[in-house]
Amino acid sequence: MALLEAVTTALDRTGTDHVVHRFYPDGAPPHDLVSECRHLIVVAPTWWGAMPSPVLAWIQERLGPWIDDDARYEDSPVRTVQRLTVVTSHGSSKLQNVMQGEPGLQFWKRTMLGLCAPGADFDWISLYKIDRLDREARLAFLTTVERRLVDIVTTMADTS
Repeated sequence: MALLEAVTTALDRTGTDHVVHRFYPDGAPPHDLVSECRHLIVVAPTWWGAMPSPVLAWIQERLGPWIDDDARYEDSPVRTVQRLTVVTSHGSSKLQNVMQGEPGLQFWKRTMLGLCAPGADFDWISLYKIDRLDREARLAFLTTVERRLVDIVTTMADTS
């Protein structure tokens, strides 16, 4: 929740219109979640190298035909996304994630980004070893998230 709050605070500071959809096991966001979306920001923890099951279930249901089958790119629900930003946390270290091949990062970067608009930008904002960090380090990361999101959104506005 703290990561989501940092993201929404940054978006509020820039005056960006935004919609927040939460993924819960008992209710997924609507199918048209990303219809006409230019900047998709995903805020979710990474557990054992993977996304939480409600996020994964939505991706499988909504984007499965483009990921697993031969659905036409022109019909991709995320084809309007010009920038994909993932804000996440890991219990393990960066080194351990690298040794495991960083499956979460690779999924977003290779699979999801490929379904977005041609030339879409990608941002990976991740806190590693969250379980072993003190309060000050976690708070500093929240400040980093806000600053980076403000920079990203400002850059997008300047290039529009």
